[in-house]
Amino acid sequence: MNITTLLWDLYHFSRFSALGATAALPLLGAGSVSAQLTPRRATGLLAVASAFHLFAYLHNDICDLDLDRTQPRRRHYPLVRGAVQPELALGLALICVPLAFALHTRLVAGDARRPARGDARTSLVAAFGALAIYNRWGKACPFPPLTDLVQALGWAALLRYGALATGGAPTTLTRLLMAYEVLLILMVNGVHGALRDLENDAARGARTTALFLGARMEEGRLRLSPALLVHIVTLQTALLALPLWYVATRSGKGAGGVVALAAGAALSLARLARGGQASDGAGMAHLVLLLSVPVALVAPRLAPLPRLALLAAHLVPLLPNGATYAALRWLLGK
Repeated sequence: MNITTLLWDLYHFSRFSALGATAALPLLGAGSVSAQLTPRRATGLLAVASAFHLFAYLHNDICDLDLDRTQPRRRHYPLVRGAVQPELALGLALICVPLAFALHTRLVAGDARRPARGDARTSLVAAFGALAIYNRWGKACPFPPLTDLVQALGWAALLRYGALATGGAPTTLTRLLMAYEVLLILMVNGVHGALRDLENDAARGARTTALFLGARMEEGRLRLSPALLVHIVTLQTALLALPLWYVATRSGKGAGGVVALAAGAALSLARLARGGQASDGAGMAHLVLLLSVPVALVAPRLAPLPRLALLAAHLVPLLPNGATYAALRWLLGK
C-alpha cells in the first residue's frame, strides 16, 4: 500500500471531512459563555471532540456496515473494502469513550484558572449515549424522526458540554445554539443524508425520515412528497429565524455575516428546489452555509486565540473535501 492510499484510507476511516462539524461544537459552547479560553482548555476541548467524533462515526459505520456494503458511494471505505476488520474498528470506537473522559479530566477540568462544572461530564455522557442509541437503532426504528431527534440531542449535548467546561452557566446564546444544532441535525440526517441514500435504503429495507415521509425514486428521478416538503420548509424556516432573531435583539459584531450566511442557506435551498434535482455541490453548499452560521454568531465575540481555534476547527476539515469545491462551483453557477 502506498502512502497516498494509506492517507485516503485514514481520511475515509476517520470521517475527517465531518470533523469540523464535531470539533466546533464544544468551542461554540465555550464561546457562548466566555470570550476567553486558555490554550490548555482549547486543546482539551478539541481533543475531547476528536475522541467523540471517532466514536460516533466508527460506531455508526459498524452498525450500518451491511447497508454500506451495498452503497456505491462508500465502496472506497476501508471497512466496506475489508481493509479494516469490524472488530478492530469497534475496539477503537469503544476506546474513544474512556479516552474522551480522560482528556476532559486532564486538559479541561484540570485547568486551575476556572474549573469546569461537574455537570459537564453529565452532558458528555448524554452525548455518547444519544449517539450510541441512534447508531444502533437509527435505521431500524418504525418512527425514524424519533431517532433523528435522539441523535440531534446528542450533538447538542456536546455543545452544552463545551459551555459547562468553561466553569460558567449556559447563556441564552448557548440555548439558541443548542436549538439550532438540533434543527441542523434533523436537516442533515433526515433530509440530506436520507435523500442521498434513498434508493439504496429503500431497496434494503432501511427506515429513514425521507422514506417515512413519502420520498420515492420513480423512473430514476427523486420524488418529494408534500409531507417531506413541509418538513424541509419548516426546518429551514426555523434555521433562518433563530439566528436572525438573535442578531435583531442584540447589538454586536458580526451581525451582517450572520444575516448573509443564514439568508444564503435559505436561498441555496430554494435554488436547489427550483432546479428540480440534487447534486453533491448543491447539497454541500447548503450544508456549509448552515454550519457557518453558528461560527459567525460566536467568533466575533471571542478573544484572538479561541477565535483562531474555532475557525481552524470549522474550516480545516473542509479543505481536502472535494465536495467543498463542488459547492463553490455550484454557488458560482459553474
